[in-house]
Amino acid sequence: MDDSPILLIVLNGASSSGKTTIAHALLKVLEQPQIYTGLDDILERVQPFGPEHGDMFHRLARPWRALWFQRTDGRLKLFRQLHREVVAHYQIGKNIIVDTALMDRRALLDAAECFAPLGGFLIGIKPPLEVSERWEAARGDRSPGHARAHYDLIHAHGIYDLVLDPSQMTPDECARVILNRVNGPAPDAFQRIIRNR
Repeated sequence: MDDSPILLIVLNGASSSGKTTIAHALLKVLEQPQIYTGLDDILERVQPFGPEHGDMFHRLARPWRALWFQRTDGRLKLFRQLHREVVAHYQIGKNIIVDTALMDRRALLDAAECFAPLGGFLIGIKPPLEVSERWEAARGDRSPGHARAHYDLIHAHGIYDLVLDPSQMTPDECARVILNRVNGPAPDAFQRIIRNR
């Protein structure tokens, strides 16, 4: 039986910051099997605004569904759903890499309350804003402006177990730095977030 501790690595950063690329590099280097999930995964399954390429009715309804989503705190509900799914995976012994963008203070506190007891590592993925904007433009699959709109919100708390600037390292180098951190002192970022609430 494998006695290795279960890993929970939470990558937090704005749109187009390099989280997904780093997560895939981590998936390659981690020896134990793991689950990779995140807010995009929940959004894809739930489709709170309806199908993106649906018929005329669905396309016309999307702005109204987006407004309803905002008015009913839909984003916070999705974060909470993600966090509880992660806890469920952890409880059955799965290593987990989470790709998220904790732009809402309530979502950050919910993550801390869910993940602190599990010994989760909170890793900030924070290239300079102008780099994120350049990467966002190069992607072509996102409306421009998400990186700028969320950048300060996501990192406002400033509490991490590790912060990386992926514009200064390759994804594989970022993955190795994260693994070194995971093999070092116990994480405490989520506990500090709870204490500073």
